[in-house]
Amino acid sequence: MLRKLSAVFLLILTSLGFIAGKVNAANEQAKQEVVFADAGWDSVKFHNAVAGFIGTHAYNITPKIISGSTPIIQTALLRGDVDVHMELWTDNVPTFEADMKTGKLLNLGINFDDDKQGLYVPRYLIEGDAKRGIKPLAPDLKTVKDLARYAHLFKDPEDPTKGRLYGAIPGWSIDKILYLKYEAYGLNKNYVYFRSGSEPALNSAFLAAYTKGEPMVGYNYEPTWLTGKLDLVLLQDEPYNEVGFQRGLTEARSVPVCIVANKQLQSKAPEFVAFLQKYHTTSALTAEALAHIADTKCTYDEAAIWFMQRHPELLAQWLPEDKLQSINKALKGDNAAAANWLLSFPEEVQVDWTKPIDNFVNYINTTYASFFNKVKDILTWCILSIERLLNFIPWWLTIIAIAALGKVLTGKLSRGIIYSLGLFAIGAFGYWSMMNETLAVVISSVIISLLLGLPIGILVSTSRLANRLLRPLLDAMQTMPTFVYMIPAVMLLGPGKVPAVLATVVYAVVPVIRLTSHGIQQVDPNVVEASAAFGASRWQTLFKVQIPQAMPTIMTGINQTMMMAVAMVVTCAMIGANGLGMEVLIAINRTESGRGLIAGISIVIIAIIIDRLTQSLADKKKEGK
Repeated sequence: MLRKLSAVFLLILTSLGFIAGKVNAANEQAKQEVVFADAGWDSVKFHNAVAGFIGTHAYNITPKIISGSTPIIQTALLRGDVDVHMELWTDNVPTFEADMKTGKLLNLGINFDDDKQGLYVPRYLIEGDAKRGIKPLAPDLKTVKDLARYAHLFKDPEDPTKGRLYGAIPGWSIDKILYLKYEAYGLNKNYVYFRSGSEPALNSAFLAAYTKGEPMVGYNYEPTWLTGKLDLVLLQDEPYNEVGFQRGLTEARSVPVCIVANKQLQSKAPEFVAFLQKYHTTSALTAEALAHIADTKCTYDEAAIWFMQRHPELLAQWLPEDKLQSINKALKGDNAAAANWLLSFPEEVQVDWTKPIDNFVNYINTTYASFFNKVKDILTWCILSIERLLNFIPWWLTIIAIAALGKVLTGKLSRGIIYSLGLFAIGAFGYWSMMNETLAVVISSVIISLLLGLPIGILVSTSRLANRLLRPLLDAMQTMPTFVYMIPAVMLLGPGKVPAVLATVVYAVVPVIRLTSHGIQQVDPNVVEASAAFGASRWQTLFKVQIPQAMPTIMTGINQTMMMAVAMVVTCAMIGANGLGMEVLIAINRTESGRGLIAGISIVIIAIIIDRLTQSLADKKKEGK
């Protein structure tokens, strides 16, 4: 009887959920879908949330988001795959004027035009901070040109004889301008121009340095949550003029940040377009909202509601009276549909775990800064030593060595020649030095992975307890998105090759652990018993019987670890690891297909050579040679 009642109750709940879903779907179908562009930064996400809320509750639209880099979004906007871009930085889109002349786009007006961008330093560096016990280290630092006298404050971890200047995001137009400035002002004599690879990595570097009270100089812009939350000073430069700016000799002007729509939106949602034409904010207002998001950890949708409740005067400027009443009711929740607890997880039982984790990472970052600096120094020395060795070996000797190695391992001279021709092609592409940078990170990652993975694999194969404890951890390491553990790595160690190596190790160490354990466990028990019968100790059996028998499987694990390390090349570029991955990243951000394809082919050549050589070595082990 109880089972029947349970089944009936479950059927009723399922039916109610299905009916509610159908009603929601019908309501959504009645609305007009408008696709917003998300180019990746926080401010555009916030403005999308504000416009999306108003569109939903006043203009009967359903907002949809498409994400991508600036060039990708611009292409989608031209094609009509994206309806509106709420925050198009015109100076960062080289093709903007030409795109507008096609007649496919509508410039609906300026979102804000009081933005700033350039090189920033923490205020405590200039004025000190008595509360934190920080003395002013550069009291006379006021302009970009003054940086030449303070390079010793911003030591580059990879070249301590120079300072590190954090440049703009690879692929952005301002990155080229900043690099020209770096050369024109003579900063290249005593600074390294370092590209973080992505905006999150750059912001993490600023935040980590600010938390520890350390010197830091780098590119940023307003409005962002970072400039809204941290007390940063924009270094002064020569007054703007277009010719000088293009040569890197002046400050950047305030960029008109426009709302641009595909022309089809005018016919699809004319009233919504009329609203967008009146939509206008300021850099300060946007920074206020972004700082609120950073402080409260709220969502962009929640921040949009908070912002509109805080600034009703903006709504009065944007909306006609009838639409304003609809939005005010929606903000008060008067006409909001009741939350469907059958379809949506109830908010009352949700727990915010983000703040404790953030606080823990910040505590580790400040308390154990000296320890992580030592770790960073050691790993930096290892990586640079490998890179210097690779650069020291003449290119022709490397090619000959690969040809000889291919002949020895595969038994065919033709394959060795093919591998050497692949390396020659990379040099012909102009990527030889970048290849060495990439290989330095890959080799360092593989060495650390093997030093950790082989002993752990042996332990897991011989201990049930270790197997039970480590199996869930290995599953998590293999399935967790790599960006998740990149965040604390960058916070603790800063952008660059060191966090790239550690992130690669976490990603690539799993195969060698699993296959080492699997290979040892698959050794014939009769062989193990025979060795014990002849008086071999447990260690002798392990190292003289089990491991040699398992070597083909172990070699497969090593091969997979190498392949996964190479697969991380482009991802690591997003946290500042230079090399072929950075070249691909720049090509993506600039939509330079040829550049991206050639750099990608170079990575593939490296992967194929490593794979074929290690597979041939594994085959020799299987044959007992």
